[in-house]
Amino acid sequence: MPLETLVDGYSFFVRTTPDELGPEGGLYHRDTRYLSELAVDVAGTELTHIGETLDAANERTVTLATAGPAVNEIRDRNVPKHSEVVVQRRQSVHEAEGYAETVVLENHAAASRSVTLTVRFDADFADLFEVRGLGTDIDRDVRRTADDRSVVLRYDYETADGESVTRATRLRFGRRPESLSETAAVFSARVPPQGRFELPFVAAVDGAASASEAASESEATASAAPEPDATPPAATGSSDGAATTLPTRTEPVSVPRVETGTARYDAVFERARSDLVALTTETEHGPVPLAGTPWFVTPFGRDALLTAHQTLAVAPSLAAGTLRYFAATRGREDVPSRGEEPGKVFHEVRHGELADRRRIPHRPYFGTVDATPLWVTLLDETCRWRGSEALAEELADALADALAWTYRTSDAGDDPFLYYETDGVLDHHAWKDTADSIRFADGTVADGPLAVAEVQGYAARALDRGAALLDDLDADVETHVPTDAYRDRARAIERAFDEEFWLPDRTYYGLAKDGDGRIVDAVTSNVGHCLWTETIPADRADAVVETLVDGPSSTGWGLRTMSPTDAGYSPVSYHAGGVWPHDTSLVALGLSRYGHGDAAERLAEGVLDAATRFEHERLPELYCGFDDDRDPVEYPAACTPQAWAAGAPFAFLQAAFDLAPDDDGPTARRAPDLFAPETVETLRDRTDRSPRSE
Repeated sequence: MPLETLVDGYSFFVRTTPDELGPEGGLYHRDTRYLSELAVDVAGTELTHIGETLDAANERTVTLATAGPAVNEIRDRNVPKHSEVVVQRRQSVHEAEGYAETVVLENHAAASRSVTLTVRFDADFADLFEVRGLGTDIDRDVRRTADDRSVVLRYDYETADGESVTRATRLRFGRRPESLSETAAVFSARVPPQGRFELPFVAAVDGAASASEAASESEATASAAPEPDATPPAATGSSDGAATTLPTRTEPVSVPRVETGTARYDAVFERARSDLVALTTETEHGPVPLAGTPWFVTPFGRDALLTAHQTLAVAPSLAAGTLRYFAATRGREDVPSRGEEPGKVFHEVRHGELADRRRIPHRPYFGTVDATPLWVTLLDETCRWRGSEALAEELADALADALAWTYRTSDAGDDPFLYYETDGVLDHHAWKDTADSIRFADGTVADGPLAVAEVQGYAARALDRGAALLDDLDADVETHVPTDAYRDRARAIERAFDEEFWLPDRTYYGLAKDGDGRIVDAVTSNVGHCLWTETIPADRADAVVETLVDGPSSTGWGLRTMSPTDAGYSPVSYHAGGVWPHDTSLVALGLSRYGHGDAAERLAEGVLDAATRFEHERLPELYCGFDDDRDPVEYPAACTPQAWAAGAPFAFLQAAFDLAPDDDGPTARRAPDLFAPETVETLRDRTDRSPRSE
């Protein structure tokens, strides 16, 4: 069963079922688990989950009742069909603050009811990588202290640099418990007929204080706490004064609401908007998208840059913040243990104990070959949409460094491609990064080193457009090599790609070139990214479009990552047959650039229709590659929500209208049938293009 999450920036809450957190569940913040157990029990009452609503990406309401699945069983006695007890659990998570819940118990009996409600909790402060299965020898000593209505769980450790770090969880209850231990709080009340009993509580996180700071803060919190009631509370609709609310943050990025003229699509865009906001954190450089839940709530170079590309027309501040953030954190020196090189954009950063202790190389880890050229292409596109090169002037040194890295990495004599090899952390350094994702048509898995198709398109575009940006800047910046050399390398990559990757018998381009010079001949969606980067010659584009969009790669719900005509295909495959919304959306953008707007619109319609069939109108990370003669099926281990899945509807909007920038925002160069014509006008009115937003 897929894990379900609530997320708000770096903080997220995971559960296996509505009643159980499960072994992977809990409250996490910056890769540390601050709650490993949380359960609510009503003594003597068997409750059944009967429904819930997802009020926002970080909020939901779960409803439970005494009516269960046995109500229609035939027995010697009548099975009650009237629920005398209904419980609602209103749950929310708040970035850097923690988890909040209000338990509402309603008595629908004709007589008063005495209830005993128990909240059980614990925190193991496990690192997220341990929860995912990485074995360690860390034996954590969790200290627990309790007073009249709160419990503090605390764990201390030292980083590799000898710094003392404290992780703490503070459970605070809005009512005085009848009894309170280090792992459970028990509450009693008498609830009148048609009355209710409410219990608010919070699990507040303290994620990075030193041991001495944490101790003094704990003392201050205890001294400021209100005096507990002398008697157990009566059943009323309010708490009795304890601090059991958590602040709601200001939205870190402005994403406009989209009105498409079709209600079911509007719901998809609203869910995508909510997910994007929830998966964005505010940094000193501006807003930056986090990859997705449950295990990737952190900046990833490739994911963040592609999400910013997808949403550039509607959320320009996201692109600007992302560019500044990755410029500031780019590689500065050669550190082979984590793949760092000067000018390189990192792949993934982590903030938990294992990273602090340097047990994992993610501080940050640079195992990606495509993030650096994607950073350059995003800078070029952002300047074009802003109608100004001011951001490129600001980031001129980072631009020069990124171009130099791309040029250096592609320098292999007569072969101009960008290759990567496994580094013992990841087998692949492009977006299809599972071990068996790069396959020949006969199903054989390709070995490294590998030059993957879409990376060559990213690199060629980056070198060409980045050189033009550098030439136009007034900034005094070291270009490392003459900018003409960058342009020449871009042309060399494009020529070699067309000559070597083209498969005449398949009228399509290959997936990759391996270290033995063989072209991996599978038909995959990767090549569609080369439409987006305009790497494919115009006289080949129609054949590529026909093979990719009009052939068996299309499911009707989007594009399969691998064609079912190839032996390596499976519809239930992460990278060799499943449908990724972000992948299909980039292909749609490419189709629009080559004048195939109708095909782009068909892809948009398929994925948006798929979204309307998923729970909460939310696009998952990926779904299975079955045809559209059945409803779409979510991939079993899909991560949801994901930033670039949430970005896909906005990319489809751009592709369908063939949006282009002008002084007042996006303008349409095409009139699709899929969306109402006034959609673009409302976007222009609602997109925040103030200096603050960028």
